[in-house]
Amino acid sequence: MCEPISMAMLAASVMSTVMTTVSANAQADAEFDAAEQQRKAEEQEALRLTAQEQKESLDQQSDVVRAAQKEVGDLQASETMLTESSLGSILFAGEYGTEVGLGRISEKEARDVALRKSQQLGAINNQANRGNVAAAKASAQISKAVASTIATGAKAGMGGGNAAPSAPGSTAGTWT
Repeated sequence: MCEPISMAMLAASVMSTVMTTVSANAQADAEFDAAEQQRKAEEQEALRLTAQEQKESLDQQSDVVRAAQKEVGDLQASETMLTESSLGSILFAGEYGTEVGLGRISEKEARDVALRKSQQLGAINNQANRGNVAAAKASAQISKAVASTIATGAKAGMGGGNAAPSAPGSTAGTWT
């Protein structure tokens, strides 16, 4: 049997372990919540930037198309002075320039969208990493507290005065 003082130490150790477990779990939950809030904010910002970049891309495409239409209109106004072959060459060059400009705008938009998706995935991975770190910290704190309680229990069960009675002259039941 344990002495009353040993029992009190064991009870205090068990209470400490319980409090450590509750505290570690609360800290992990808080970290999970903070990581989730950060991820959501980063995803919202990535979505906002994607929408803004797509709008800018559409504006640029509209500008290119408007400029091409103006050029065609100017050429149509002066077409009576041009030969058919020179008009065709001018129209082809203008159309080619327009398509190249629109293609570049589309490529940039695709890169921007890919970048934002990458940022969103990064935010998700960051949340998972923070959650794993929080869980590992909580587990380590709990394991340390449990080990301390086990050690306290072992000391309480084996402390001085708790050894089995021994025969006279025997060393059994004593610690050296």
